[in-house]
Amino acid sequence: MSRRRLLRAAIAGAATLLLAGCFSAVKPEAGIDTGNSAQAQHNWEARRSALQQVQNFTLQGRLAESGLVSFGGDLSWIQTGAQFQARFYGPLGVGAVAISGSPGSMQIQNKNGTYQTQEPEALMQQQFGWSLPVNGLRYWVLGLPAPGGEAALKLDDGGHILSMTQNGWELAYSEYQTVAGLDLPKKFAISDPQHGFKVFIDLWSSVQ
Repeated sequence: MSRRRLLRAAIAGAATLLLAGCFSAVKPEAGIDTGNSAQAQHNWEARRSALQQVQNFTLQGRLAESGLVSFGGDLSWIQTGAQFQARFYGPLGVGAVAISGSPGSMQIQNKNGTYQTQEPEALMQQQFGWSLPVNGLRYWVLGLPAPGGEAALKLDDGGHILSMTQNGWELAYSEYQTVAGLDLPKKFAISDPQHGFKVFIDLWSSVQ
């Protein structure tokens, strides 16, 4: 091989090594979801299995519209199997709203009256001008996707949900707390194209 060919080969080889080094040094851009790692998925499967066993719980917290400096009202939820009693106070200035029942039949009550419905979101939007996804919220407060609807999850390595999109709602979990051996949500935000809410759970009890 001539000296010129040797020189060209050396230059090409050096260029290849340089490019390979550059590509291997590139890191994912901050904030880009590159998919959940195998470790995250493994830990999530274990967490999901444990959380799905929770049939009864009580929580107390606070609820506000996104963007408010402080939380605007109280939130309480008692879940006993398929039956629940929830009370929201303060969102959008409508006062107290109590919701109870099961997914097939719910009762919504406020100062203007009592309503029976199988579609609580539509009724709340009609009566109050805002809505909360009651059927999904029973699971989302635990950090679980609701059954019966596909969900896109972004997980941390411990298998905790960082963000989730399901049934037209987007959730972002910012803090968890350990209760009865389980890591349960403490702070999360929920939004759809019309409204956004922040939830802060002060107290979990009777988790079983």
